[in-house]
Amino acid sequence: MAAQKAESAAPGAAKQSKAAYKSEARKDKSSSWSMCRILFVLVVGVGLAMVKSGFVISFTPGDEDVTNFSKIYGGVKGNDQHSAYDADVARSFYNLANEFYEYGWGDSFHFGFRRKTEPHSVSIRNSQNFIAQKLMVGDMANVLDIGCGIGGPMRGVVRATGANVTGLTINPYQIKRGREITSELSPWMQARCHFSLQDYLKVEGLPEDHYDGAFYMESSLHCENRTQTFKEAFRLLKPGARLVAMEYLTLPGWDPKNLEHQELMRQHLHGNGAAKTPSIAEDLAMVRAAGFEIVEHFDYMDLGNDIYGEENWPWWADLQPHMPDPRRLLLPAHPYVRWMQPTILGALAKIGLLPENVPKTASVMNEGADGLSGLGRVGALTPQYYIGARKPLK
Repeated sequence: MAAQKAESAAPGAAKQSKAAYKSEARKDKSSSWSMCRILFVLVVGVGLAMVKSGFVISFTPGDEDVTNFSKIYGGVKGNDQHSAYDADVARSFYNLANEFYEYGWGDSFHFGFRRKTEPHSVSIRNSQNFIAQKLMVGDMANVLDIGCGIGGPMRGVVRATGANVTGLTINPYQIKRGREITSELSPWMQARCHFSLQDYLKVEGLPEDHYDGAFYMESSLHCENRTQTFKEAFRLLKPGARLVAMEYLTLPGWDPKNLEHQELMRQHLHGNGAAKTPSIAEDLAMVRAAGFEIVEHFDYMDLGNDIYGEENWPWWADLQPHMPDPRRLLLPAHPYVRWMQPTILGALAKIGLLPENVPKTASVMNEGADGLSGLGRVGALTPQYYIGARKPLK
């Protein structure tokens, strides 16, 4: 494992991936128009398949109205914080986003790295196995997944360790969907995967000093004062237990005065229901303020460059324009497909097959994908800065 990296590490660590990405883009440019035509046919097929499967028609974002959600971010510029309560924003966001995320990304709502000839599932597995390794827990150890989504990372950690994991989420639909997925697994998995409806800024009803480990898989991005949720984790963990946090953080390449950076960040915050994004130094300070001792920390995404070199596929590349390769293609998330999704869904809404909320939500999802991946492309943000910490024995 790579040694701890300094907080001031330069954003140049991602240059290898960027160079490989740009080289491939130039090489494939000549055939881009023909591929666009092929993808147009594909996206129509995807849209029809979505209707046929019942995904689109059955999807209604509950009582959430995407226009009201967007008003929360109406005055946000650059890396500003919205004025609403963070947990309320997260609950509303996932009422809108859950089924889009699962359709486009799978049951694990997070990033990772992989070789450019490997499928998306490899990057998901890499990140989950990394967390499992760093937790240092075994069979039936009690672990918390704080901000668990529909349980993809939880199930990955259970498979890797055998731990008894309780996932916390603010969103009732996520618990319902997570339990549906888990119910189709083996009794061994079902006995180790649990869900609890919780605000991770003020957890209620769980035993203190009880858990052998806890992790955040990119989930703290929804709160500005991360010290508050880290304090909750500290309270629930046993002395000596480990915290593994994969954090959305700005990198040294983030320039708050750069107009492109400002717009990309605004898109990311709105389109991902996120709170103001801290720097590496700010986040480390919040972990320490909660009482933890930091054992190690580094940008996990840099590890992909160390392992794969020029073969590394950057975490952001699936969401940016690129020539599809069947070996790695994540079709629903590809820009040539997802950019057309609001139009397809809008046509279905006009003839009464869908609520008007659905194509509007698809547009917000695109904004988040473009902003976040754009920040990654310019070296301004990472979604998985790893912080390994420990609750002191005394």
